[in-house]
Amino acid sequence: MFTYNNPYYTNFQQYQRPVQPMQPMEQFNNNISQNQASYKQPAGLQGKIVDSVDVVKAMDIPLDGSISYFPLSDGTGIVTKQLQQDGTSKTILFKPVVDDKKAKKEENYVTLEQLKNELKNIDNKDIKDLKDEIKTIKRQVRDLKDEIQDKKED
Repeated sequence: MFTYNNPYYTNFQQYQRPVQPMQPMEQFNNNISQNQASYKQPAGLQGKIVDSVDVVKAMDIPLDGSISYFPLSDGTGIVTKQLQQDGTSKTILFKPVVDDKKAKKEENYVTLEQLKNELKNIDNKDIKDLKDEIKTIKRQVRDLKDEIQDKKED
């Protein structure tokens, strides 16, 4: 027959499954809840806080190859440990990057006493010179206003 010689022919009998009777809804829900109970979802990252990298070397890790995280208690880094396929463990130390530009930028505040001392050190002669210059500028502005008014009246 031509169906056996046809490369696109599929024997559907091998794909057919026996028909199972329908389960009551309660039994179906119980099966789902049992399946969910047997599946344990990971609670988060594996590991714990340690005092040094040497402590991490002695720590047990999961045998499934997942990574365990060990933050150092002084905050200087995070150590990861993972079982390799050859049976050895791989340990990596991650350290935070310190931005030198921000570290160099320290804010210095002036105390009230320092401010008072600096104000005392200001030379009175400089202040008097500034006052004289301001008076001169005021006169010049006044003269310019007068000239403008005179031109408008003409």
